[in-house]
Amino acid sequence: MKRRILVVSSAFPSNVDPSRGIFVFHRVNAIAQIPGVSVRVISPTPWAPSIRSVPKFSRFSQLPAKEVFQGIPVYRPRYLLPPKIGGYVHPRLMYGSLLRAATKIRKEFDFDLLDAHWVYPCGVAATRLSRQLNVPVCVTGRGEDMMRFPSYPLKGRSIRWALRNAEVAIGVSQEISQAMVDNGASVDRVMTIANGVDIDRFRPLSKQTCRERLGLPADRRILLTVGDQLELKGFHVVISALPKILEQHPDVVYVGVGGPGRHGRDFSKQIRETISQLRLEDQVRMVGAQSHDELVHWYNSADLYVMASSREGSPNVLLEALACGTPAVATPVGGANDELVVGRTGVIMSQRTPDAAAEAICQAFSTKWDCSSIRRIMEDRSWGDTANRVMEHINSLVPSSVN
Repeated sequence: MKRRILVVSSAFPSNVDPSRGIFVFHRVNAIAQIPGVSVRVISPTPWAPSIRSVPKFSRFSQLPAKEVFQGIPVYRPRYLLPPKIGGYVHPRLMYGSLLRAATKIRKEFDFDLLDAHWVYPCGVAATRLSRQLNVPVCVTGRGEDMMRFPSYPLKGRSIRWALRNAEVAIGVSQEISQAMVDNGASVDRVMTIANGVDIDRFRPLSKQTCRERLGLPADRRILLTVGDQLELKGFHVVISALPKILEQHPDVVYVGVGGPGRHGRDFSKQIRETISQLRLEDQVRMVGAQSHDELVHWYNSADLYVMASSREGSPNVLLEALACGTPAVATPVGGANDELVVGRTGVIMSQRTPDAAAEAICQAFSTKWDCSSIRRIMEDRSWGDTANRVMEHINSLVPSSVN
C-alpha cells in the first residue's frame, strides 16, 4: 500500500538543533523506510529575532526555512507568536503559515494523510487543515497536550474539537490514550503506541568498562538520571531522597546527566542549592550534557535508572536504559506505568516525594534483577516495530487513496 504523508510537528530536529523532537524524527524516519511510504515534514516555527542573550529566540532564528534532515525534507514556515498570550490561540496563529506551506508542497507532493504530533497546537491546526484540503489526519498525543491543556478553557475546547474530528488518534501511553477518549476521541479510533528505541545503539555493555571510560567508581552503587535540568525532571527529588537512602546504602552515588533547561525554566541553580544544603557534594555528580552517542555508556554504568518526573509521555530515556538491561525506578506518570513491572523491569514510586523515591530505590536495591531478561523484553520495541504498528492502525481506519 502506498502512502504520501505530510507530517506536522512544531518540534522536529534540524542540522542546527539535532536533538529537538528527536523522538518524532525517529518515528517519522522509521515510517519513511516502509516500502511504498513517502514523507515530507512541516515544522511551523515562531518568528524570532536573533538575540543571543535570549537563547529561545536565538535558537528559533537560526532554524532554516527549508532543509533536508537525514534524508527527510523539512519546511519551517514562520508565524507570529506573541509571548505568554499567544499560547492560548496558538493553532490559529500557526494556521495561515501552515496552510500556505501545505498548499505549496501539495503541488509536487500530493499527500494523502496528515500526521500531527502533539494534539495542541499542531493537532488542532492540522485537523483544521485536513477539513480545508479534504485529507484525513492522524493526531498523536504526547504529554502535556493531553495531561494538562484540556483543563484550560480555550485550549481544551479546541483540543476536544480536534479529537472529535480526527480520523486517527494515537496516545504514546495508556494514560494519554484514555485522556484522548475522555476528551472526545472515538474509542475505536484511539490506539496506544509507545515510542520505540534504537535497540542497536542502546544495548548491554560491560559495566566495569563503562565506568572506567567515564571515570566513575567501580565499587559504588550508581543511580542515574538523564535529562535537562528542569523542575519537572525531578533531579531535586532524588537528591532530597539520598540522605534516607544512604542510611541503608552508604555507598550510593547519584549521577545526573544533562545541561541547563532548554525548553522550559532552568532549574539548575535550585539543584545546586539542594546539593549544598544537604551537604551531598561527595554523593552527587552533575556531569552536564553528554552526546547522544555517549549515553549508552552512562546507562550501562548504572545499577538503577531513576526517573522522578512530574509528567511524561513515552520517556525515551527510560526506554533507552531498559534496552541496555538497566532496571529502573520511576514516578507513576505516563509511559512509566506501562513499561515498569515490579520484579521484572523496575519499581514504580507510590508518589513523587523524596520519601517515596527513597523507599522505591531501596526496594529496587533489594531485588535481584535479570538484566538479560530486561533486554529481551525491549528487543521487539525498535522504531521499525513502532512504525509498523502506527501504519497498521492508520491503514485500518483510513485506506490509502494513492495509486
